[in-house]
Amino acid sequence: MNYYHIACKYVTPLFRIIYNFRIIGAQNLLAAAKKGRVVVCTTHSSDLGGMIVGMAVREVLKTDPFVVVNRKYRLNPLTNFFLKTMNIIWIMGNNMLGNYPALKQIREILTRQGTDVIVIAPQGSYNRPEPEYIRFRQGFAIPCIQAARSGVPVYAVPALDVGATYKSMPAIGKHIAAVFGEPISVQHFKNREKLTRKVEEAVKELIRKWVGSNLHTSHSL
Repeated sequence: MNYYHIACKYVTPLFRIIYNFRIIGAQNLLAAAKKGRVVVCTTHSSDLGGMIVGMAVREVLKTDPFVVVNRKYRLNPLTNFFLKTMNIIWIMGNNMLGNYPALKQIREILTRQGTDVIVIAPQGSYNRPEPEYIRFRQGFAIPCIQAARSGVPVYAVPALDVGATYKSMPAIGKHIAAVFGEPISVQHFKNREKLTRKVEEAVKELIRKWVGSNLHTSHSL
């Protein structure tokens, strides 16, 4: 049993109890998955962010996502223990040349048949959950555009975790959520910078709408 099966069986129900965990915009994930391949582009504003978004993807689409992770996390024994049970695409931080194998792997995943989903935080480093601090790097756009050029319908889905905190667990009773925005068709973009800025702005809009909002009254899955 891998990480996401365990998370959906035990962690997600626990989070629903102690954090009123919500999945907002699940229909956007489902719509993208029905049309083609999915790349979920999220922020890195909390330690739990990747887990929250990944659990939500697994809950909605019933598939274990691939997650793009910096190799430095292999040095942490506890983190590495959980990563071994996940579908990981390893990257080398800002080293574009060193990341060539990872970009190739992403392209191969997108172009092969199946229902695989990729989760990536294009920021590459921690960011404050405020629009002015969001600046995505362009690397993720390269394999997405390459796959789209080969005829594969690829959709970038902007995502956001809300309510989690940086370097500490949220207080019990605080509401947290995974939010997914409308899918963006990669086929409409030939330039990686334009695609990156489009996805970046979509994530900023999610931040403006949802950070600080009343999650308790929001419609969710």
